[in-house]
Amino acid sequence: MNVIPFDKDVQTALDHFLNNDKLIITLCHGPASLLAGSIGRDSNPFSGHKITAFPDSLDFGANLDIGYLPGEMPWRLGEALKKEGVEIINDDMAGTTTSDRNLLTGDSPLAANQLGKDAVTALLARFGN
Repeated sequence: MNVIPFDKDVQTALDHFLNNDKLIITLCHGPASLLAGSIGRDSNPFSGHKITAFPDSLDFGANLDIGYLPGEMPWRLGEALKKEGVEIINDDMAGTTTSDRNLLTGDSPLAANQLGKDAVTALLARFGN
């Protein structure tokens, strides 16, 4: 979460997936990787995409209160994504998933099962039974 958004190798992988019409699937804090899309660029290729992501309100609230995190996160995932033009459609952790173009996202581990089903559905739609 704290290194991936600034990694040129992640940007290279994302560019490959986008340029070759491949699926990109993220879960929980995984959308942090999408921030790498804007390294050295004026805009992020995921600007305008709708996603689900782990809510900042939990990282800066309940997760600290229950000791899930050892301390406050150094930056807010949702806030950073929104600044890059990515639209987060959830504000809680409910197992929500969404698909926008080739990007499939899930808000938390609660979404893992459904996100897997969404991925299979997307792959079958592309490549058939």
